[in-house]
Amino acid sequence: MLRKRNLTVVLLITLVAFIVFYVRPLSSSHAPIALTPANSTLGFGTIIAVSHAKSPRRASLLWAANLTDLEIVIPEQTQWTEAELEDFRSKEHSVVSRGSALAWLGHLDALRWFLSTPHSTALILEDDTDFSLHIRRTQIPLLASSIRALLGNTSSSPGPNDPDYWAPTEEWDLLYPGHCDDLPSPERYLSHPHLTYPDPSTPPHHLLHPDTSHFLSTLNVPAHTRILHRAFWPFCTFAYGVNRRSTAKILAEFWKEKDGAVSAFDVQLLESCRDQRWKCWSVSPEVFHHGVWGSEIAHAEEVGGRLEEGIRPTVPERGTWNIQCGARGPGVWVSEEDGELREEVKAVVRGMIERGECPVDGRERGWRGCEYGECGAQS
Repeated sequence: MLRKRNLTVVLLITLVAFIVFYVRPLSSSHAPIALTPANSTLGFGTIIAVSHAKSPRRASLLWAANLTDLEIVIPEQTQWTEAELEDFRSKEHSVVSRGSALAWLGHLDALRWFLSTPHSTALILEDDTDFSLHIRRTQIPLLASSIRALLGNTSSSPGPNDPDYWAPTEEWDLLYPGHCDDLPSPERYLSHPHLTYPDPSTPPHHLLHPDTSHFLSTLNVPAHTRILHRAFWPFCTFAYGVNRRSTAKILAEFWKEKDGAVSAFDVQLLESCRDQRWKCWSVSPEVFHHGVWGSEIAHAEEVGGRLEEGIRPTVPERGTWNIQCGARGPGVWVSEEDGELREEVKAVVRGMIERGECPVDGRERGWRGCEYGECGAQS
């Protein structure tokens, strides 16, 4: 017991020493912003993670939630049989792979669980999604306030627990705080309502995915600024907001693959935003992005099963695309077995969050491995 305690003290001293020498505010050009933090569900009625029982990603997600004081629900996911997968697929001209079908059904399970609750809104989160340690204190309050301003709800300032924290639900169908791209030309965005707002936690352009940096530069969006806009091509469903009306539409229309339609759940939602005039809104750079993990969809294709537990993430030097001060990086990870150290690290990290600092390496590293058009998809 004494040996374990000594190890705990050494690890904590190492963390504190690292913080003293390397940590700095998120942006030296911005003063701390006085905001009312979002609640533990980020202003939604609930946060729901799409995750199966053996997912190796759960421990990291739940520790990130612990560090940021978020309440994330993980409903039990159905174990689908091969017959159920075949029933989901279109009888003719199916284009959905086995892995994509499992992912699609996982989202439908989460959405059904949401409708079984009394909540009016939900944030659906994929279990490999990363986010900043500052998500609750600054990022979400700034984003929600901008959503309300853009959608015309400026007569009041709803509190974190107000049902209209994300603007009245009749004004939107889907919100995309987490995605991997949105492709129309700049003119398409600028011809619809949009706004920019400063956010000191936004990574500088040279640390963003080159496609994101190019997009922002084309729109003349300055550094440490996000743009909120109508979403027409919102790829990926890392994190998306729904309400009861939009959820009911998804479950009624997309409960199974349509004949020769689309190959994935996120593309089905994209087509609804693009072609069916759903009221979809997105922010760039996004505030949620998936980390670097083995692809569950690819694994299901290779072995006809699910990714088993025990696989740890590999986080490259640049970190998660478009996320600064990520909550799921190795710099803040503490094993579940070391509960005492977890409490001590959590206290240090939360104190730094309150001061607008980042407890991971603050030395900026520009990602120079590829340029615009050469990095591949952000997904």
